[in-house]
Amino acid sequence: MDAKEYENEYLTATQIVARTPCELSQLVTLSSNDTCDLRVYDGIDTTGELKLRIRHGAHNSKVYRFNPHIYFKRGLYIVFTQKVDGCFVQWRMRPHPNI
Repeated sequence: MDAKEYENEYLTATQIVARTPCELSQLVTLSSNDTCDLRVYDGIDTTGELKLRIRHGAHNSKVYRFNPHIYFKRGLYIVFTQKVDGCFVQWRMRPHPNI
């Protein structure tokens, strides 16, 4: 696996990360004054399938590495539902399995 296949971004708010099939490899959440609560959907909005819900306490940072990676068929959408200072996300684009 070549490192240049991967893309990453630091998010500070709810955002569409990918609009096409991809694999999520890593999430790092940062929370200072409140409980961290974020949700990860397979799609481009909250009507997609909820794949992950991540919660942890305040004044904390958590690293989540997914091996094997989590496959998203319709895109990758990350929603900040409570105070999250930021979230680093790493993924790689994948061809659609029906192609």
